[in-house]
Amino acid sequence: MRRRGLGMITTALAVLALSGCSMFAQANGVILYGEEEEITNAVEKEKDKATEEEQHEIKIFTEDNRQIMILTEDTAQSLIKKKLIKEITNQEKATTKAISSLPKVLKGEALLFTKEKSHELELENVNISYEGNLIIGDGRTYADKFLIVNRADWDSFDGTKKTMAILQYDKDPSANGLRYEVEKTQLVRIQD
Repeated sequence: MRRRGLGMITTALAVLALSGCSMFAQANGVILYGEEEEITNAVEKEKDKATEEEQHEIKIFTEDNRQIMILTEDTAQSLIKKKLIKEITNQEKATTKAISSLPKVLKGEALLFTKEKSHELELENVNISYEGNLIIGDGRTYADKFLIVNRADWDSFDGTKKTMAILQYDKDPSANGLRYEVEKTQLVRIQD
């Protein structure tokens, strides 16, 4: 009986492997982070391979040796539409769930997303509210925390201007190697 069960499991795994199917969702996209020129060059090199591409301006600043990314509400909505902003539902099991919406971000307000509930982040003329343990993609690749702000407040935030590009492919982009000359690369599963 035990051999039969083991044989069935082995057969099922062999069928999965030979059919090209996977029990885990494969990446079909990549997020690139870096200087605008680096991102533009990388996107240009990928224009024939990528099926979709979009770029967003972001800002980065550091506080207490932690990198914080600032996104506009419009950028966040674009990431939500692609199911790239996810809530960590179980830290120990590393399970996540894509979110479908965010609270409205009013002028003079910012939403903070980070692993630890912290209101220590203080910025002039902005009321910051902690909104949970959310991530972009499947982890904290480029920043430890991220803020979502109203477009009207964007210019009032200090930080180094950077660019984020989201490239979508028909196949897993890691199959050809991740050779992008940018600051950071993050494989993602984009869903429509």
